[in-house]
Amino acid sequence: MQYFSAPVNPQACRDFALECNRQLFEDAHRLSQEAFELLEKVELDAELFTQYQALRHKADMKFQEAIDHLRLIEEEFPSAQTLALLHAKSRTDGFDSRI
Repeated sequence: MQYFSAPVNPQACRDFALECNRQLFEDAHRLSQEAFELLEKVELDAELFTQYQALRHKADMKFQEAIDHLRLIEEEFPSAQTLALLHAKSRTDGFDSRI
């Protein structure tokens, strides 16, 4: 059996990856909000504070995942602006990978 694949559109891949990244940030923000809502409880005790800490940790981990994902997107599917900047740098002062 032979399979044919459609040509890959890098911009479509980038757009999809950015949408997934937006969802990661939204999830992290939601977890963070849930954690802070626990602190607003009138009867805040050690158990609720432990739940707050656990939610904050999950939120922090999700934020880090979203940041790492965004870095990967930029590496794999650089924006037109990034490509233009890299091109301009390579033609003038020489390539500087610290951009």
